[in-house]
Amino acid sequence: MRSLVTAAVVMLIAGTAFAEREVAHRFDSQAAAPSIRRVVIDVPSGTIRVRNGASGTIRVTGTARREYDDSPRFDQQIVDDSSIEAYVNRDEAIVRRRFGPNAQGWRAQRFTSFDTTVEVPPGTAVEFETNYGDVDVHGSFGDIDVSLRAGNVNITTPRADVRELSASCRLGSATTNFGGEIVQKEGLLPGSSQFFNADGHTKVHAHVSAGNLIVTLTR
Repeated sequence: MRSLVTAAVVMLIAGTAFAEREVAHRFDSQAAAPSIRRVVIDVPSGTIRVRNGASGTIRVTGTARREYDDSPRFDQQIVDDSSIEAYVNRDEAIVRRRFGPNAQGWRAQRFTSFDTTVEVPPGTAVEFETNYGDVDVHGSFGDIDVSLRAGNVNITTPRADVRELSASCRLGSATTNFGGEIVQKEGLLPGSSQFFNADGHTKVHAHVSAGNLIVTLTR
């Protein structure tokens, strides 16, 4: 028991020290999107939350983080020049990473992580090109399409909006709350959960190759 306690203390101290060896940069940007209908989130990995925001505007906020070895000055310059922004073209927007002059090069970009919140007008379709991380979508949207290689997906959206739903995983767990019934599938190749509502108007496709998936249809 004593050895376990000692190990826990050592891990806590190491974790605290490790957490201190990190630099961060907050970013906050808005883009006018008066005709927006679709947003593509082209962020390969990270923590991404999507929420409903003001009509005609896309807002992107979050934090870029990076660990450092000896001196934080060089790494701070990298994260200060790293952010995520929305680029609008008529009725479509792409949310993607932006790396300035101080954040060029493979190592600079590969080892910078992002924790991001994207606010889009209600009814906007959202498509993810994210492969790894945590995706959390909460609100009323158009079609939702997310497929991770590894990570966690949490989607909460009104049941009345959804016409077709497909939720699945290859390894892990997929929990679907249909608003009156909860279906949970877990393990290796547990299959998918399907839902159809003739009165709905959106399609939701959610998949995780390895990880956990939760879809909640609210009444």
